[in-house]
Amino acid sequence: MIGLEKYNHSEQDSWTWGLAKLEDVADIVAMAQQYFQIEVEGVFTPDPFKYTKHVTMAVVEQAFDASKCQLIVAREKQTNRLLSYSWLNRGHWMMYAPEECAEASFVHMDMTLPARQRIMLLAQILHQWQLWCHVCGIPVLVSTTIREDQKGFIRLHEEAGFSVRGSFAFKKIQLT
Repeated sequence: MIGLEKYNHSEQDSWTWGLAKLEDVADIVAMAQQYFQIEVEGVFTPDPFKYTKHVTMAVVEQAFDASKCQLIVAREKQTNRLLSYSWLNRGHWMMYAPEECAEASFVHMDMTLPARQRIMLLAQILHQWQLWCHVCGIPVLVSTTIREDQKGFIRLHEEAGFSVRGSFAFKKIQLT
């Protein structure tokens, strides 16, 4: 049990989850631009070409070795519209500790979706992250946010058993 089981994906959901493929790249970049670019403007200079390159490289890397990163997409069953994606990477360490960490790079979703659906998608992402860490033997999962409105995001992490420090959420993964 990793928490949030009440949100587990089921056949009744109007979407399916899958590993990102090359044909998902354009929609991923468009979603980042449409809903989340505003969060970094003024601090960073968003470059869609650069993001396209990195998303494409992650998709290819994942296709050849699924233990390197996890880039997943949720698409609506009837229309195939991208509803959400998340990107999790491994190979991070704290300077003071020997445990490897998986670190979330992005959780983006269609912000026009009803709040309940966005919560379900995020809960399913957190579940997938934890399963991936368990399968890959990664003992610590780290999730952060730079969003201005982060209360719901952080609250769901707490419900999933993460320890929260400011906008950072940490979870020790039970590997045995």
